[in-house]
Amino acid sequence: MRNRDDDASPDLSMALHHFVVAAAELDVALGRRLRLSPGDYLAMKHLMTSEAALGPVELGALVGLTSGSATGLVDRLERGGHLHRHRDPHDRRRLVLEPTEQALDRTANELRPLDDAIHDLAADYTVDDRATIERFLHDITRLYRAFSRQDRDGRASRATRAEGADDGD
Repeated sequence: MRNRDDDASPDLSMALHHFVVAAAELDVALGRRLRLSPGDYLAMKHLMTSEAALGPVELGALVGLTSGSATGLVDRLERGGHLHRHRDPHDRRRLVLEPTEQALDRTANELRPLDDAIHDLAADYTVDDRATIERFLHDITRLYRAFSRQDRDGRASRATRAEGADDGD
């Protein structure tokens, strides 16, 4: 176990906090560019990055909506051409949501300059450094997801139960 008084820990935690805040600012800006409200963009972001297929109930749980509100969200995003729904091929009773190709393309086009800048920045690091950074980011992602999936009393949240315990990272 590492010493919590390690001089790097407060600086690392603060740097990570600043990164997360900057990512939230990016989400707001990207949502505006895509003409989506922050809530709609958050829902689309979950759909675009989820390892597992999401249905309306799972998506609603991830963004903090009731099932009825999630249905309204999905209807609105489908009308706007951002997603489509279809029957799950493994369980015909279940609906699965997918971003449209147009939504994926528009998002990729908006993010291309940032992706290029990240690629250029990464070139300043060694292969071993990049592997360490990648491993750290995956580990932090797991910690954040585990923390966010617990209610205040430590029980798994509704989103965790809807998704299952394995996040695929």
